Amino acid sequence: MNLIKKSVESWVAVMIVATLGAAAVSAADGDPDAKQEVRDAAAIKLLKERKDVTLMYVKGLVCPSCAIGIRVKVGKLPFVDSTRYKRGLDMDTKTQLLTVALLPGFQADVASLDKAVNDAGYDPVEWYSLEAGKLKTHPFASAKKLK
Repeated sequence: MNLIKKSVESWVAVMIVATLGAAAVSAADGDPDAKQEVRDAAAIKLLKERKDVTLMYVKGLVCPSCAIGIRVKVGKLPFVDSTRYKRGLDMDTKTQLLTVALLPGFQADVASLDKAVNDAGYDPVEWYSLEAGKLKTHPFASAKKLK
């Protein structure tokens, strides 16, 4: 009898975990990306307000748990200032924008960012810069291959 009870409890636990996992995947997959004009406006604002950062659009960045894998991979890069934000990263899931704090005097290695975000399981689409006060987008190499 005790063995049957433990088997039922184990089965229930597995079903709960499977259901929660499926719900999380559905929520992330079902959440649409922000409109380009919304993302662009947010990018301009962030780049004007924050210094020593690089800003990028990461497709699939739709929930707070996305931050975990990305922080682990990107936070280890040698140009990331892990004392700022949370391990050097600030994420806005509403716009799918990732702000990476840079160490003073350093520039972002775009190829390393591309690889780190891909290794975390997400798709880096483009990074942004302000040139003469206007937003300029730069596609990542892996995003070009997807087209």
